Amino acid sequence: MTNTDTGMNQNFASDDELMQAVLKRDDSALASIYSRYEALLKSAILSVLHDESEVEDVLHDVMLQIWDQAGRYVASERGLRGFLVTLARRRALDRLRRKVAYRKATDNLLGEVDNPLTQERSWNHSEVYTKDLSDLLQSMIRQLPAAQQEVITLTFFQGMSQREIASRRSISLGTVKTRLHLAQKKLRHSLRPLQHKI
Repeated sequence: MTNTDTGMNQNFASDDELMQAVLKRDDSALASIYSRYEALLKSAILSVLHDESEVEDVLHDVMLQIWDQAGRYVASERGLRGFLVTLARRRALDRLRRKVAYRKATDNLLGEVDNPLTQERSWNHSEVYTKDLSDLLQSMIRQLPAAQQEVITLTFFQGMSQREIASRRSISLGTVKTRLHLAQKKLRHSLRPLQHKI
């Protein structure tokens, strides 16, 4: 739907009208929200992550969430501004937690690998164990829909960024993010019963 279809333009009277327009799937309304609050949200995200390279991705996730869940917005004293800042901080904190968890897991793994007391004794066992895990993961990935398999493979096995995947496959960045999110969610669900063994 375009601006001419709805008779709306970038000058909406209020934030609530913007959200009503988003609910009706007017993409120009989402663009107006982005334009109106981009600087504020980037600042909120950066205050959590302290990493400018990730700000744009988190902001995109916030906009995607607004588009997908516009019906959950309820006008309040905080208004859209407060609602968006809360979403932005939550998204940034989620990303920060994932980074910290990944770093901790990596540090623990490196600590075990570098430990001279365990390295020689566990080498053969670790080699077999890693192969088993790899085979299990590959089997689970093969059970995903083809589009999700592709983004998982390109991201984690070929090292491509989400933007590179979107460009190569001529799809939107949002589509790449959604497919990757769904694939990871399914893999986590499949691995949950095995966590005590891993």
